Amino acid sequence: MVEGYNRYIDWKPVPVNSKILQIYSKGLEYALVSADYEQCHSFVWCKDFLHDVVYATLHNKWFEVYKFKFNPVVDPTPCLDRIRLLLTNSKDKKFAEKIPAVLDFINQIEERLKIKKSIVRQCWWPPEPYQKAGVFMFEGSRRWIQAPPMLSLYSLMLRIGFVHTLGDPFMKTLEGVKSGDIKPYQKKDGNWFKTVEPAFQKILRGGDRRIFHRDIQLNYPGHMQIDSIHNRLGIMGFATDMMYKALGEPVLVPYWHYQK
Repeated sequence: MVEGYNRYIDWKPVPVNSKILQIYSKGLEYALVSADYEQCHSFVWCKDFLHDVVYATLHNKWFEVYKFKFNPVVDPTPCLDRIRLLLTNSKDKKFAEKIPAVLDFINQIEERLKIKKSIVRQCWWPPEPYQKAGVFMFEGSRRWIQAPPMLSLYSLMLRIGFVHTLGDPFMKTLEGVKSGDIKPYQKKDGNWFKTVEPAFQKILRGGDRRIFHRDIQLNYPGHMQIDSIHNRLGIMGFATDMMYKALGEPVLVPYWHYQK
């Protein structure tokens, strides 16, 4: 359930995020939150910036990618013992009404994976562009932030959850989005889910703890360049590497593809 107006956030100043090069220029926006409830970076439409921020934090590396900047020396450190993720959409006046269905959707997936269920809180006094829609903080298991594909999957599933019908099985919603019977919250999500479905099913079958390393730093390899982290380590990249592995080609993080 939504727990009400019960969380203060130390907000980041609102930038003109259209300067950041992103696939989307509207829709669902994300930002990670620190252990002290500080917004760690500006809201972004592209969810891949999230695992870039975790990578930079783990390895104490400043980066700039697609005009998005993060410096772990001066920017708030994202919480790493659990996931804390802000969601909003300044253009969606009915945003708050959809949150219970989103929570139901992600909780069903967590139940299947035997992950502690996420909770959600509405945040006090959001920045002016987001006051009508509201800003909500999803807080969940550290397993969602333990590896880039899991963080990427979490953010994708939350977005798909905005077209979920409360009480329906989560697979019914996913199949509807994939087939086009359900219009996705953002237009590319149907095709993207088709691409990542083999990876999603692998995680459902085997469990994330049998796929990804228990050492979080090894899941965000420090030797990689930020372009590879951004473009290759999300759930789409993991699905692509599964295909490469099946063809006998090199993969980016071999450990994830060992049989354990």
